[in-house]
Amino acid sequence: MKKLSIPPLVTIASLLVAPAVMAQSPSTPTAPSVPTAPSAPSALPAPAPAPAPEFQAAPAPAPAAPGDSTDTLTFRVGAGVEGDNNVLRQTNRISDTIGSLSLGAKLDKRYGLQRFRADVEASRFKYQDNSNLDYSTLNYNAAWDWSFTPRVHGVVSADRRQFRETSVDSLTGVNRVGRRTERTELAEGVYELGASWRALGGVSHSLAKSTEPRSWDASPDIRSAYVGAGYEFPSGTSLTARVRRGDGEYKDPTAGAATGDFKDNEVDLLFKWPITGRTAVEGRVGRLERKHDGAPQRDFSGMVASANMSWEITGKTRLLAGFARDLAATGLAIGGSVRNDRFYISPVWKPTAQTAVNLKYERVARDWRSVPFGAPDFGRSETIQSWLIGAEWEPRRAVALGANLRSERLKSNLPFSGYRATVFGVTGKVYF
Repeated sequence: MKKLSIPPLVTIASLLVAPAVMAQSPSTPTAPSVPTAPSAPSALPAPAPAPAPEFQAAPAPAPAAPGDSTDTLTFRVGAGVEGDNNVLRQTNRISDTIGSLSLGAKLDKRYGLQRFRADVEASRFKYQDNSNLDYSTLNYNAAWDWSFTPRVHGVVSADRRQFRETSVDSLTGVNRVGRRTERTELAEGVYELGASWRALGGVSHSLAKSTEPRSWDASPDIRSAYVGAGYEFPSGTSLTARVRRGDGEYKDPTAGAATGDFKDNEVDLLFKWPITGRTAVEGRVGRLERKHDGAPQRDFSGMVASANMSWEITGKTRLLAGFARDLAATGLAIGGSVRNDRFYISPVWKPTAQTAVNLKYERVARDWRSVPFGAPDFGRSETIQSWLIGAEWEPRRAVALGANLRSERLKSNLPFSGYRATVFGVTGKVYF
């Protein structure tokens, strides 16, 4: 199979948000083109982005009714300050105060059967004492839910997220703080064969890179094509089988990093299960195999999976939870793979229409597998945990104030690489 050539779809985002110069992106959405909350400025290291597309084409949108509340374009300006007692994420703590400014825009526009969505934000983070840590991010999540007929429809989307990450140098045992960028572009089409059966196909492009040398996944750049078929039961439960073929290349230029091309083969099953009117589960389970021409020591394979649950306990209380398992390369020329297991649980309580309180616990466990004996990453494992409590208040319709307290902890079997950090922050946003 020849290397896939997919023109960058990022220009879609700029077309969708032309009125806004800057914008903000989110973590991986559970549905196509549905922006979620952006990553915090000092978010935990995220597992490697799954090469398989996490988006699915949305059902064919119905024509917008006059005055539809989703037909909107809004702008926002935000500012915040936070105190971090360990900005370098080292065993010897250095505290600092970080200020932030952001400018964003959100679009949700319908034209007949077509729907355009975007959420974009540019942010600047400035440290009071450690100006060398200052950084900027540009995040976006944009999509076009297209439809030729109610039976032929799909999605074209572009997603980019930038966030601060902590990585451990296995050679020195020193933690490094940098900025990671993850990007995904996707074009998918669905043909509804009847009331229950669907056929789908698409192409995607994913890219991950870090400002820090020798990134743990060697900065993969992957172009994929996939086909699948699905069935939807009268209850709303759906199953979709999918086969993906990807051609990739490692982009990390650091000496000793993995180089060259590779091929991905993946088969997975996606599911959606509306257990009740208030509870729903969706996810995927599959097997990924990566092959490297001329470098079999870098080959790996295994199970990949994810599941997310949403439970509307009462009209004021909601519970979100999820699990994901991904596989990535170690980023080393000598080979091996990294297995990422991520779990989170987050209850949300809205005592009034203007206030909300949320808790979140998240745990990421990484294991380095099949690394040759004697290599720095042989037998390596680490666990990152975070706890967060936050509150938001809307004193006026266009004003939102928030505060949060966050704790982070990394435990590793590499010497001197663990850390603890506590962060307290307040934010304010104005919408217009």
